[in-house]
Amino acid sequence: MFRLEDLALFVRAAALSSFSDAAREAGLQPAQVSAAIKRLETTLNIRLFARSTRSLRLTPEGETWLPYATQMLDTLHAGLQKISTPDDEVRGTLQIAVPSDLGRNLLLRVFRAFRQRHPALRLRILFSDHRTDVFKDPVDVAFRYGDNDDASFISLPVAPENRRMLVASPGWIAEHGEPKTLEDLAGTMR
Repeated sequence: MFRLEDLALFVRAAALSSFSDAAREAGLQPAQVSAAIKRLETTLNIRLFARSTRSLRLTPEGETWLPYATQMLDTLHAGLQKISTPDDEVRGTLQIAVPSDLGRNLLLRVFRAFRQRHPALRLRILFSDHRTDVFKDPVDVAFRYGDNDDASFISLPVAPENRRMLVASPGWIAEHGEPKTLEDLAGTMR
């Protein structure tokens, strides 16, 4: 297999019709360019250039192969541009679990704004009223109600003013009585 550096030097030497100019452009010695071309010719088992002390020209095989070599380099550069990102660009997929009501009522606007600021980031939001197991479910961030009861999690309060309360109709209280604790309430659900 040939080296990409050798391929790039071949394309530049062909464009400039000079090993010396290609070497200068690459910050190399002409002998290094000559060695790179020789390696490439050995690997391909063809002569790419006809050389003399005063001129350098492509052989018919070199002329045939040049557009393919150029296309390989162009394809490589295009692929590298596709996968490279600026240092400050957030990219990838962020998977978020959030309780349905909190997500829809409070955080959906936040998620939209975050997505607009980071267009290369894909958000996958799981709205669920069940507590997500961040170790079993494919989740990067989980929003939860209540206190953090697991020391292995890093938690931050998001909406401390977002309090919840249980309410019941007067008819339900007349039928079941007024519960004093959550356990009392759970007992009426059986």
